[in-house]
Amino acid sequence: MSVNEVKLRKAEVEFEVRGTGPAGSRTFAIGDEDHTLGNALRHVLASNASVAFAAYSVPHPSEPIMHLRVQTAPGSRGGGKGRRRRRRRPAGDGDAMDVDGGDAERLSAVDALKESCRTLSDQCDFVVGALEEALPEVREDRERMEELQRAGEAEEDYDEEDDEDDD
Repeated sequence: MSVNEVKLRKAEVEFEVRGTGPAGSRTFAIGDEDHTLGNALRHVLASNASVAFAAYSVPHPSEPIMHLRVQTAPGSRGGGKGRRRRRRRPAGDGDAMDVDGGDAERLSAVDALKESCRTLSDQCDFVVGALEEALPEVREDRERMEELQRAGEAEEDYDEEDDEDDD
């Protein structure tokens, strides 16, 4: 193998939720994804008033995985209707404690990610629709690709049936 060759390998994990403790704090490991999806999801999550923190990382360019960290704000169960200010009071040992609620009022990180994925998908559909309206050849290309994909799937199904019949 020469220096310029790169061998792409599939991720060991397709999707994994990591973390314990409050449901509002989780790290998601998403396989076979990179900065393209990571930055888009981070942006949509950060735009959500229910999300206190959103960040992503790609551990190494040769590792086919992206990590996405999501932490939701206390009192965010309402689904993104503006940020609430958190009041803090000192705890007995000098650490600060949230006064305005715990996990019962907090949107889960999984729900925040689901909501952000739906939002991102809707945004992509809007952009593709506008592009296809402005450039009809884009719609024709998409329809042709979908037709080829359906034909390829049908051929794979036919090949699988032939393999089963041979047994």
